[in-house]
Amino acid sequence: MNSYDGITGEAFWLLGQNKFNNSKEFYEANKEQIVRLAIQPMRQIAEAIAAEMEKIDDRMNLVPTKMVSRIRRDTRFSKDKRLYRENIWIMFMRPKAEWPTYPCFWFEIQPSGYSYGVSCFETTPAFMQIYRQLLLEQPDQFLQAVKKTKKAGADFYADTYKKEKKPDVPENIKMYYNVKSMYFMAKSNDLTMLESDTIIAQLKAAYENFTPMYRFLKCAADRYIALGQVDNNA
Repeated sequence: MNSYDGITGEAFWLLGQNKFNNSKEFYEANKEQIVRLAIQPMRQIAEAIAAEMEKIDDRMNLVPTKMVSRIRRDTRFSKDKRLYRENIWIMFMRPKAEWPTYPCFWFEIQPSGYSYGVSCFETTPAFMQIYRQLLLEQPDQFLQAVKKTKKAGADFYADTYKKEKKPDVPENIKMYYNVKSMYFMAKSNDLTMLESDTIIAQLKAAYENFTPMYRFLKCAADRYIALGQVDNNA
């Protein structure tokens, strides 16, 4: 796949109808169209950006068929038993089973718009403690990375603690320190951007700006893994 077919309103209409009908029969009858109009273009985007991703982290999973989400939802542990979703995403990340706390880039589309960002796929309290320690050690590096995410149009989002973890943290990093989880994400409701390879150029530029944050979070993940190895051998 060297071309990009584009994602149009027809794709979102079909995804919406599939979610609304919520039946295997409807999905099977329209599966070929769903793949052609939505899944395949997302795989084309993943492939188009793979070379840049490999330069950032050569352990990323860069097989397009494994990077793009499924339409069928896993309802086993969810109260929401609807079978199908109308949003699709790409994850640029290491295999999550082996590297769960490592950072990732993502790109998601849905009828209301699209978004892309950088964060860690999964966090634990122990990992976040390492993140906070690294933040105290390298505040300037982190703030420079934040500045680059803003250049890509991303905002900061976080689940914060009600009580400050460390009251004497410098004011310029306090909002980034007192968090249970965090991510940087840009949003757009201009779906026409998805119709041409303009979206690929936009994502390449954004991910380049997200790279310093990816590397900061990767450093925290490396420390977390190293600490775990020490603990396991103790």
